[in-house]
Amino acid sequence: MILALYDLSGIQKFIFSTNKVKEIIGASIVVNKALFENIPEMLGEDTDDWKKGEFTFGDGDTQKIVYIGGGNALLMFDGFETEKAFSDKLSERVFFQSGGAIRLCSAAVEVDETKTLAENQQRLRKVLDDEKKKAGNILPSVGISVTAQDNNNYEPIVLYNDGTAMTRAQHAKLATVNEKSAFIDSLKPTEDIEFAASFDTNKSEDEKSFIAVIHIDGNTMGNMIRKFVNKQKGSICKALSNMRRLSVIISSLYKNTLKETLGEIYNGTAGEIPFRPIIADGDDITVMIESRKAFEFTEIFMEKLSAGAGIFEDMDISFKPTAAAGIAFVKAKFPFSAAYDIAESCCKNAKSQTLKRLDGQAANSMDFQVCYSGIGGDMAMFRTKNYVKDGCSLTKRPYIYDNDGDYSYDAFKSMCEELNNAMKQGTIARSKLKGMRNAYGVSKDSAENYGRYIKAHVKRSDIIDMLSEPFDENGNSKVFDYLDIMDIIFEGK
Repeated sequence: MILALYDLSGIQKFIFSTNKVKEIIGASIVVNKALFENIPEMLGEDTDDWKKGEFTFGDGDTQKIVYIGGGNALLMFDGFETEKAFSDKLSERVFFQSGGAIRLCSAAVEVDETKTLAENQQRLRKVLDDEKKKAGNILPSVGISVTAQDNNNYEPIVLYNDGTAMTRAQHAKLATVNEKSAFIDSLKPTEDIEFAASFDTNKSEDEKSFIAVIHIDGNTMGNMIRKFVNKQKGSICKALSNMRRLSVIISSLYKNTLKETLGEIYNGTAGEIPFRPIIADGDDITVMIESRKAFEFTEIFMEKLSAGAGIFEDMDISFKPTAAAGIAFVKAKFPFSAAYDIAESCCKNAKSQTLKRLDGQAANSMDFQVCYSGIGGDMAMFRTKNYVKDGCSLTKRPYIYDNDGDYSYDAFKSMCEELNNAMKQGTIARSKLKGMRNAYGVSKDSAENYGRYIKAHVKRSDIIDMLSEPFDENGNSKVFDYLDIMDIIFEGK
């Protein structure tokens, strides 16, 4: 028996190397096809057939899916010849479907039935890592840009489609954008909802031209899976069957959480909603959504995710699923590749800072960044330069859900609602809050001087308490995070 592992490289660049939503939609469909649809189709199966029942591999079997998920696919073959023929055909499919922009890496080893699943997987991973190191650039030579090249990714313009010049990868994305996608349909909370094909048509007249790119990644999921694999004893097929069950459980948990979250936010809505899933593979989620729904989406998602802990009990696993979220608020014309990088950086920062603040304990958390222009480098350097004034931090991000400490999301949410209501009621002018934001950006003294100005000109005591002393006892700004985001989330002029 031969175990083969398949892995995709270049996914993020393929999806986000454009500012055009249609190309991003097409790219996400291509990426999902690469493993989730191609492999079952090549085996003559429906997309979800492999999820049903136990994994077995008998004398008459030649090739079978163990699982597909988490950016990987694991298959078993009756010999290297069968595996090689299948891998070559799959690689060819992925190449042409993506215009050569996605690389399929694969590795295969003969199963040693005297070893555990963990030991066999370790050998397989090592072979795959070696194959990745040997592989060349993802994008092959697809032509020479004698007359033109793409402005976003500098690939050569080699095709014309209805009079429009484009790269081979662009052509591949647009060729699939109108295809019926089982992947997209499976994420809709109801049949009456359609996901946005463009965000320009969903903006209200008074809304700033911002959208939110949200990247969510599960906490300690890899550690849980490794522990589970290490516990597997006995036959390889039985262990692989357990791995299949766990893969299905993880995918179902995150997919159902996403659907239920959308169902709650857009309850009773029919037609197109300003939301688009881009990546939904296991605990790796990337979506685009209208800016004013971003915090609500993330909060509900985290709540429903952790409520699904019981799903692991049938596998005898004690595990509370949590995740980190990064949100990039960007203009509609902002480069999506940069927006994704910023959202991913925020997600990583939410994970690492939450672990530090909770002494190594994982928890649901969220970080965000407003981008009026490019950050131009490392996120930490950008924030040190722009969000630290005279030794005081302007931001408390990331925020932690279900926590009553200094970095509580509930406290941040309450502050946002209170200041929004104060503006709606005319208790404080928007111009005064903008003045406070500008003062924070100058220096600590400037912010404190403006706080005294607020105290003299605002009557409401609770607002005075928030704004008159701009920094808390730890040297953190009390309200800058709200001021940074208020133009995007505050409904009104």
